[in-house]
Amino acid sequence: MNMKVRNDLIQYQKAHQHKWNLILHYFAFLFAFLAWIFLFINLTVTITLTVLHYVFSWIGHFYFEKNKPASYKRPFLGFYAGFLWFFMKSFELLTGKKVLPTYSKPNQKDEEY
Repeated sequence: MNMKVRNDLIQYQKAHQHKWNLILHYFAFLFAFLAWIFLFINLTVTITLTVLHYVFSWIGHFYFEKNKPASYKRPFLGFYAGFLWFFMKSFELLTGKKVLPTYSKPNQKDEEY
């Protein structure tokens, strides 16, 4: 995997650590993916799915994670890393194989210094 893409995925995962935020984001990107499919089929469904995508994502960030979405500062990162994470997570769920990059969370002693 390209180091830039790997680092962007790690940044994305660092901003999405709370269990419920991850669950909400999984469904948010499922809604976004379906919205792209419905874009030329039914515009009302597309708009509804897009709104649901943002509602689920923002609830995850503001209520559970207590941070701002990446789309505020770096919209392209939020878009491509989010979709990449969604497809890789789907692959992991379907196959049981780990494909997302891992990173070690700093322990509290390291953060104090």
